[in-house]
Amino acid sequence: MLGGFAFAQIISIVAMPLLTRVYSPSEFGLFATFSGLMASLLVISSLRYEFAIPLPQSDISARSLLILAILINAAISFLAFVLILVSRHAISDYLGEPALADLLLLLPAVILGGGNYKALNYWAIRGSQFGLIARTRIVQGLSNVGVQIATGFTGWGVYGLVLGQFFGLAAGTLPLARSARLRVGDFFDVALRRRMCGVARQHIRFPKFDVPASLVDVVSVQLPNILLAGLFSASIAGFYLLAERVLSAPMSLVGQTIGQVLYAQSRDGARVGALRRSAVRIVLVLAGISIVPAIVLFMTGETLFVVVFGEAWRPAGAFASWLIIGLSVQFIYSAISVTLMATEGQRLSLLIHSGILIAKSIALTGGWLFGDPLAAIMAFSAVNFFGYLLAIFVVISHVERYSASSNRNS
Repeated sequence: MLGGFAFAQIISIVAMPLLTRVYSPSEFGLFATFSGLMASLLVISSLRYEFAIPLPQSDISARSLLILAILINAAISFLAFVLILVSRHAISDYLGEPALADLLLLLPAVILGGGNYKALNYWAIRGSQFGLIARTRIVQGLSNVGVQIATGFTGWGVYGLVLGQFFGLAAGTLPLARSARLRVGDFFDVALRRRMCGVARQHIRFPKFDVPASLVDVVSVQLPNILLAGLFSASIAGFYLLAERVLSAPMSLVGQTIGQVLYAQSRDGARVGALRRSAVRIVLVLAGISIVPAIVLFMTGETLFVVVFGEAWRPAGAFASWLIIGLSVQFIYSAISVTLMATEGQRLSLLIHSGILIAKSIALTGGWLFGDPLAAIMAFSAVNFFGYLLAIFVVISHVERYSASSNRNS
């Protein structure tokens, strides 16, 4: 699984120097705003029921959750289409990007494809089909980069970046659906629908607490992508997008993979008290992995970006030098934060992410008031560093209390 995800991320990183020469900073900035909105909707498109799929002992209950997640994703995609059709110009004007209006029409399709893959991915995680997931990751990476490069050279502009993202998110869905043996009749089976109602009530904590928590979390992560174009300019948003993507790609390579494996093991780990030990071990390992690259990039980020991406992207290197400080801690937190969903910590997750979102909003607003985008990035990174560092200690403490409580009850 790590190998497949690594290949997809490496392809993305290798393609970046070419993409920065066929797309302008302003096109990247418009794409950043679209991506921020997409990520904010995609994270809640199945009301987080996909995360419950690995948890039940019964495969029938897990299958009901899978179908439930896909149906909810389809409904939310349709509602998004209706909303965008009616108010896309108002949304784009509010965000300070009038050119975004027509681009938003593609958003529901991206949500539909990405949401279905997400649900099927957690079904595969339940069955420990990590090899299959790895293959789909490779297909996604190649599809994303291939479409973006082809459309970039043929002059599609920002639409090429969006189409690449669509194919990157949706690719791999068919192999996962085939592995899950999904049939059209499953969605109309009366007995299965009754069971869906039961498992929906049983796992109501996911939509009740994890939806707002995850929405707050992703909005806090995507806040610069959504706001920088309106606060400063589309080019500033483009510089941030490149810096964030280049830094996040290798971090996601390790952090997301470890997090998903940890989540797959969390059901049994929480019962035997091993979950806290695993979380602490992961924190120490990831901290050791990240500290040296973070120092090197902080010292040489601007020079490296000029050499790799061209002189036009020098400001992105300055952004990256500061962003790496906060992102290093954020990626450690992301890897262990999945334990909150397996230990009834959704309410705590909501509190953590709400506090960090408020602090990030203040940081970006302060930079805007000073009229200095670099000051905004520096303050944003400081919030990431201290906020997620505190969150790591809170998560480990919660997991320890949950394991102790489970042992007493058993």
